[in-house]
Amino acid sequence: MIEGVADIRQAYRDQTVATRYIDERFREPVGALLHRRQAAVLRRVIADVRPQRVLEVAPGPARLTVETAPLLATPPVLIDASAQMLAVAEQRLRDRGCGATLIEGDAFSLPFRSTFDLVYTFRLVRHFGDEDRIRLYREIARTLRPGGVLVFDAVNAVVSNRIRARAAAGEYRHYDALLTREALVDELSHGGFSVQALVGLQHRYTLMQHVQTLVAPRSRALAAYAVELLDHSGGEPLEWVAVCRRDA
Repeated sequence: MIEGVADIRQAYRDQTVATRYIDERFREPVGALLHRRQAAVLRRVIADVRPQRVLEVAPGPARLTVETAPLLATPPVLIDASAQMLAVAEQRLRDRGCGATLIEGDAFSLPFRSTFDLVYTFRLVRHFGDEDRIRLYREIARTLRPGGVLVFDAVNAVVSNRIRARAAAGEYRHYDALLTREALVDELSHGGFSVQALVGLQHRYTLMQHVQTLVAPRSRALAAYAVELLDHSGGEPLEWVAVCRRDA
């Protein structure tokens, strides 16, 4: 299992991983729906906050920034430890006509002061252990103005523990922190944040995967419609998008 700061950083410095990242994770119906739902949450936050200065930490290939950059008052700042990911991000942003400042740097030592109104990061915080997550929260809080907003994703232990208990050996290559709602709220308070909302995503995840496996090879459109219906049917989500405000 890929685990720890150094190993996680190195895993995303692979050119093949950077090039194939979106196709492997977000093209099939379940992943595509996750992308749309995450982007929708970010759009709502941007509409509510109306940020002047926005930072994305670990943007990868700018999967979400190509969706949100056109809504921003000023071009966002993107920082990633992977030059390979940044190169893909730069090309994708250029293809969409989006401006941004791209910086190669370390999420645990951000080269900014408290100048941002909104920071978002996906597929980053979840990959680290307890102490490192608190370090990330505090480092991000340092870059935000008082009352600034952090948006990120977290994995729901209630659902994920059941799924992983049935998974084949080696199916989950990266470490993920699995948290209850209460544990997530508590650790964010220790990191300097108050939770404003936890938006549930990927409801009925096991059924969604079955639909993707059985239906998508015959009809991607039908599979996409079915997984969206399942996601809106309620129950415990596999993941949350956490919307948090920096404490004064």
